[in-house]
Amino acid sequence: MRCFALDPQTGDLSLADGRLSLVEGVDAVAQRLGGRLRLWRGEWFADTGLGIPYAQILGQKGGDRVAEAALRSAITTCPGVSALLDFALTLDRARHAVVTFRARTVDGDALRAVNDASGFRWERV
Repeated sequence: MRCFALDPQTGDLSLADGRLSLVEGVDAVAQRLGGRLRLWRGEWFADTGLGIPYAQILGQKGGDRVAEAALRSAITTCPGVSALLDFALTLDRARHAVVTFRARTVDGDALRAVNDASGFRWERV
């Protein structure tokens, strides 16, 4: 599965020598997962039902259960993901969330993700 490469800093299409770049395999899956997990529900004008319902989660009682269900669903339904191997969601007292997970791609590769203040970091496992 191939898709257009996005610049990890800006989110813009990536160009190499003035031409659009492509990514495939585990890199394409990581890029798709990152896009899914960054999208707030209602943010995209063409389909306001897409995205994670962060507005419902933040500051709400029981939001951690809603967050876990929404994040698991976004990961497992992502094109190119065949299985969610591990998943952990931790919230600290300041309500900062840390999500860590491992997923298997349809190609059989394993991908590990950890979020921090700068976003998700992806590693092949």
